Amino acid sequence: MPGVQSKSSRKNGAKKSELSPEESPQEDGLITPRSAGTVSPEMKPDYDTLDAKLIDLFTVDFRKSTVQKELSKNQWSDIIAAIERLTVPEQLTWPELKLVVLEWYSTGPINFLMLEEELFARGRAFIHSRVLLLEEKYGSKRDKLQCAEICALENAYENQLFTFKDFSRCLPGYSQDEARSLVSAHFPYKMRWTPAELDVMTKGLIGGLEAEELQLSLPFRRLGVVRQKALALKKKLKIRPKVVKNTEYEEKIDLIIRTDLTDTGIKEAAHNESLSKLIKDIQTVIEDRGGSEAIPFTKPENEILRLSLQDEKTDKECQSELLFRSWREIQQKRKDLESVHSRQSKFSNRLERLIYEAQWYSSMAEDSARGSRRRRTKTDVEFSDLREEALKTREPKKVEPNITDAEAREKARIRDQITQKRKETMKRNQELKEMRKNARKAPPPRTRLRATRTKCGEKVKIEKLIEEAEWFQSISGDGTPVLTGAKRKRTPALHLVPEFKNRQKLKTAQKQLVEQKKKARKSGPARLMSETPVTEDSEAERELMEKFHKVMEEENPSDLEEISPYDPTDINHDTSVTFEDRYLFNEAISSRILFPSRIDFSSDVLVILQSGDQLPINNTLAANVIREHERSYKSLPDSFPPFQTVNAAGETIINPRNIIHIRYLLYPQHTEQYILAEPKSNELDPVREIIKVFQIHYGLFFSYSERLRKIITDDFCQSLITAVEENDFQGFMYVIDKWNALMLELSPYPIEIDPNIDINESLRAYLPKTYSFCHDIKDSKLQTFYMDVLNAGEEARKYAKQSPTISVQRKMSLTLKSPVIGGYQTHLPEVFVSRYRHMRPMAYSVAFIDLLAHKTTISRYCSHQLLMRAYTRIVSPSSKKLRSYKAFSAEVYGELLPSFVSEVLTKIDYKPHKKFYDLGCGVGNTTLQAALEFGAEKSGGCEIMDHASLLASQQEIFMQKQIKLFGLKSMNLSFALDQSFVQNEEVRKECIESDVVLVNNYLFEFSLNHEVGKLLYGMKPGSKIISLKNFIQPRYKSSGEETIFDYLQVERFEMSDYCSVSWTANKVPYYISTVQSEILKEYQP
Repeated sequence: MPGVQSKSSRKNGAKKSELSPEESPQEDGLITPRSAGTVSPEMKPDYDTLDAKLIDLFTVDFRKSTVQKELSKNQWSDIIAAIERLTVPEQLTWPELKLVVLEWYSTGPINFLMLEEELFARGRAFIHSRVLLLEEKYGSKRDKLQCAEICALENAYENQLFTFKDFSRCLPGYSQDEARSLVSAHFPYKMRWTPAELDVMTKGLIGGLEAEELQLSLPFRRLGVVRQKALALKKKLKIRPKVVKNTEYEEKIDLIIRTDLTDTGIKEAAHNESLSKLIKDIQTVIEDRGGSEAIPFTKPENEILRLSLQDEKTDKECQSELLFRSWREIQQKRKDLESVHSRQSKFSNRLERLIYEAQWYSSMAEDSARGSRRRRTKTDVEFSDLREEALKTREPKKVEPNITDAEAREKARIRDQITQKRKETMKRNQELKEMRKNARKAPPPRTRLRATRTKCGEKVKIEKLIEEAEWFQSISGDGTPVLTGAKRKRTPALHLVPEFKNRQKLKTAQKQLVEQKKKARKSGPARLMSETPVTEDSEAERELMEKFHKVMEEENPSDLEEISPYDPTDINHDTSVTFEDRYLFNEAISSRILFPSRIDFSSDVLVILQSGDQLPINNTLAANVIREHERSYKSLPDSFPPFQTVNAAGETIINPRNIIHIRYLLYPQHTEQYILAEPKSNELDPVREIIKVFQIHYGLFFSYSERLRKIITDDFCQSLITAVEENDFQGFMYVIDKWNALMLELSPYPIEIDPNIDINESLRAYLPKTYSFCHDIKDSKLQTFYMDVLNAGEEARKYAKQSPTISVQRKMSLTLKSPVIGGYQTHLPEVFVSRYRHMRPMAYSVAFIDLLAHKTTISRYCSHQLLMRAYTRIVSPSSKKLRSYKAFSAEVYGELLPSFVSEVLTKIDYKPHKKFYDLGCGVGNTTLQAALEFGAEKSGGCEIMDHASLLASQQEIFMQKQIKLFGLKSMNLSFALDQSFVQNEEVRKECIESDVVLVNNYLFEFSLNHEVGKLLYGMKPGSKIISLKNFIQPRYKSSGEETIFDYLQVERFEMSDYCSVSWTANKVPYYISTVQSEILKEYQP
């Protein structure tokens, strides 16, 4: 119903409400003659009357229900008449405001009739305008704010409650920081200073508080605004600012006094400060400390005095440099230095020498101990007196004894004997030295470990040459030469590739191999040197490799126990990556819209690797890999269709009927094609690729349910493997048919598909005639899927905020009655019938989309397998070309496997709002993984090699289209391909803006590492640089050049698991360098 209209504006409404109930103010604020004649100016309002109670309710709660409850004894007509006499303030009361905000915030259409009924004193236009204002100010923030927060912000604006004390009453439990963050991010109004705020500031300034402390009580004001207002109020209140003690300036003066008091040093330290003021302040501090005599000479002052002693500086220059020293101090210090640095070498007697040396050592000790001037002066006087006395004392000359000629001859003979004996000893020592030298040059006796290689007699040069030639003609150094005309035995080497179906066995075997090598080194005997190579190492390596293959063939129960959390092997050992403020799925799912993002499907299969928005209706990329490498595959067991067949021309070709198709859940009209075959070695395995599709669907869409994981694992994955192992093609096809039917049933979108169309019709010829697939709810456990989705969806909605679009979609789904199934519809039926005519819960689609929208983790196994799908289809078939670069150079190709990136980015706590860049990204694996697994805001990479760049661009296209089929949000990627990062300004800009930069500098030369340092100069403090080699060399010192190395705090780590890089199976070290804000002290020269 239309309410009673307010008669006043916002400005005068509050004032007029303070008037007497009998006064009837007009728009101009005057009192009417009627009211003036009937009311005495001295009469106080009677609060027992109706008008007085209404005035109280104006500011407390003026909803109709409250008014009726409080004034239950009055007639409603009397209440309306009284309201017409009074002026209703335009400000909504707190309960009225909460009612309006709650109705606008809740899902579903707004009940304006209810609002007009409750807010009876407000006009319809007023109510609609307030709702429109809420939509305008908070419509885009509805999913970021709670209803109580919006109510508090609106109430603060309505009633000018801008201090924290007033605002916290609306939001109890919020801290000052939380309240300020809420206001700064979401308060949509501009406001003037209120009296309450000015009162808080005035009291605070009088109490000596600063702007930073005042801002804690003023959450609606920025710090800069508070500072300006504080300055204005200080002038008005005549508050003198506090004298701030400049501790930094005092520390600077103290440092100058301790290190350099020369005129040159003070000028260098002054920088932008006043030189005269600095000298005056230093003089003041020196006087406070007892004068210049109490201040020890600094090292630069001593150096100037030493130069003056060497006549390199005049007395005038010394005085001009030593500003704070008197001429007497300079003379005394020069005398001390002269006694230290000008040592006397000749003395008249030993006593004089002893006194001089005592004086010299004493002066050195006093100079280093910085003794007092009085003590030094006294010591010098004592030494001078002693020295004068020593000069007066003359030592008596030695008296030569008188000896006879016979005694003299005897002494000469003894002296000659001693000389001769000394010569013989020296000669003997020289001969012994020569013998030892010759013994070291002689070759040691040869010790042969193999009887077949021993030979009597000394070999001539030609024989040695033939033996060495035979050695190098042998296979891998086993000592067996290749005979003339015989073919060299080719033993394939064991290469580590990212795709390996027994990956965990490989890690276990490598670990045992490393441990056995360590034991062999510890317990093995010392090896004797030999002129020719021996085969001990070759035999040891062969034994270890045999043990390695033996471990690979055996069943090892420790395999599952040693699975790394960064390299999950399947969904049973999966780990998750938790993220915040990141939308994992596309916009339609994140907004909880019950209709899919439109994808333009094309019949052209080549568009899968072409730029653009089109996707093929049938993805043949995996099948094409098998077609292109036909010789690397063979047929599956007998009951399966043959891999090859003979055509009419008698040629052996791939069986054209041996093709299978798999459906996807969100877009079941799309299929992926595989050729059924068994790889001979390590190529793409179609059966395992299909199993990975099953597990990826679970990890992305059903990871919240353990029951569904068991169904996917046992009924689909394990059943498919068992069918192949037991040669059961009929069981194999039953699993495939059940999966495709399940995708049609579980797809939440109303997409037009005819389930009677058989997408695997070509394979039916190899099945017995008795085989028929009948989609059964019980066998596929469809009801379990429905119930787990509904239960989990209900739980997710309890603890998550709803999007503003979800209410519209839900209302639509409840109003449409006709059961439309096909096409892209704008409404959903009330009673939904599945494509197989099974009844499906109406709320299933809503719950399914809600679960995806509320998802806060991503499966690490899924992200790795999505990356591996791209790798096995694009990179692996062309991997040989990646090895065609110069060995042991910066261009040699090596890959960091997904487990490496997962562990390292987890170690640095990578968040979705950060940017990532890979210098030397190769085929783009790390760049794609940072964006997919960790949700990098922007992920980029630079690569110089042409073929790797081509594969990186193809992987980018395939990944963007692949994740679109799974409903994932597109990745923000930025590649600089076919480019060097050296002197590349575009790459430099990307790196500086990045939070994490990865550099695989395992084989970088010094010059290239130097270029990396210049390229990354300017990265913000706190940024991380991940590398395989340490950029900081031992005893590194800053050269003054602009390089990031001066600012790096480096930490060394080691991978927790084996097989994390492509070039070795061992654990590899890596380095995390954190950019500091200043040059590190240990790097300063």
